[in-house]
Amino acid sequence: MILSLIRIFLLISILKTSCTLDDIYKNCRDRERLIEPEKGDLYTLIDATLDQKLTLQCHYCGENDDGRPKIWYKIGDIGSPAPSEVDLDMNNNSTLARVHVNKEHSLIIHNFTENDTGLYYCERYEGEQQDKYNYLVDLIFHDNVTTLETGNITVWRKYHDEYFLPINMLFNHSEGVEFRHIREQLHVEMEMVTIWGPWGICQVCGRPKDEGIRKKVGYCRIKLTQKGSASLQNNTDLHFIKNANEIACRSKILGRILPGVSNLTRIIPNFVQTEACQGTCNPDAEGFSKGWKAGKTSAFKYRKIFVLAEGSHLTLVCPESTLENKVVWKKNGKVLEAGKSVTPPNPEDEPRIIVDTFNTLYLVSVKESEEGNYTCQVDDIRMQQIIIFTISKARILTQAFVRHMMYLGLVLSLTLPCYCAGLVIVCSKKRTYKNYEELKEEDARKHRYLKLT
Repeated sequence: MILSLIRIFLLISILKTSCTLDDIYKNCRDRERLIEPEKGDLYTLIDATLDQKLTLQCHYCGENDDGRPKIWYKIGDIGSPAPSEVDLDMNNNSTLARVHVNKEHSLIIHNFTENDTGLYYCERYEGEQQDKYNYLVDLIFHDNVTTLETGNITVWRKYHDEYFLPINMLFNHSEGVEFRHIREQLHVEMEMVTIWGPWGICQVCGRPKDEGIRKKVGYCRIKLTQKGSASLQNNTDLHFIKNANEIACRSKILGRILPGVSNLTRIIPNFVQTEACQGTCNPDAEGFSKGWKAGKTSAFKYRKIFVLAEGSHLTLVCPESTLENKVVWKKNGKVLEAGKSVTPPNPEDEPRIIVDTFNTLYLVSVKESEEGNYTCQVDDIRMQQIIIFTISKARILTQAFVRHMMYLGLVLSLTLPCYCAGLVIVCSKKRTYKNYEELKEEDARKHRYLKLT
């Protein structure tokens, strides 16, 4: 009866005060978090759902990778001393690889499955000493996963009292079968707690002056404290409970071992704490770049126009994209598939529109059929629009001939007046010039003079 009343109370509270918000936490280690074993913070617990894309960074939050070679390991059975190297897909095209490591040594898992749960950590080759970046990935129920409560620290205290205190009392004092099993057979002390992620950036753009706001996510967790030994019976889920320091409130492992407790904890929303902050507007830092990065505008961020001669080539790269982004090229609204060429109108011709596996668009030996509106999107964000025009070489040569004739006309227009002016001057003074007979007689006199001397 008590469990039913608590369940009803929690459901009513969620329907009354819940809200939705995009996830603002990145899967990285916070430098301020302790990592020493004696402090009980051996890893960062990550909530994962089926079929999602999971990224685990091999550096502290907000910092850059040091560029040194690293390798990722996984321990599937928590408590096992024998880690195994993460089996990466060897596909050259990262968009087709389900498990791969990017250039910053972050581990990326596409289409997450239950077999991907476990403890992950990265370290440098040759056993070089470094800080540890450990992640315990826990598969959770997807229902209500985006439901969040939002407010300041005062609101969080009310949230804690309404959601956590009743269940913590059951953990400590309830005579229910599952609660007694936790205390007497598993010898585990459970406590509902909030584990805080790092603060997000100060959101200033579009807000009144001096009314910036920043947020951080408080994840609903169940803290696990071992109070004695128990028979695990080769049960992987029990190994997880006995060796983990905390578990997600929506954990499917908890649902399998303690379904009654899971029904109470899985409906509790995470909490987003907000507080005032001051800063300057930086659209790129806030992740929307004046509307484009949030998909809030139908316009494209970049626009270009190219006029190409028939038979020429052009290579196009979508701006602000990396191999980790989903890039989609389109021509006149039709998707150009990566790794494939577009069949030309004449099947006997060679393909002239090609998108390679690195999302680069090639236009080869273009003809009139390659004219059109080319667009690219990065993760569903309208990034670039390119208008392509093609003209024939005969037209280019004709235009060049006309252009050179214009240059010739300009030269003639400058020289012809001077030539005509010279002719006029010569004609007006022709009587002052000596004729042929006079020049011949003058020349004879010079010769006679030279003989006498």
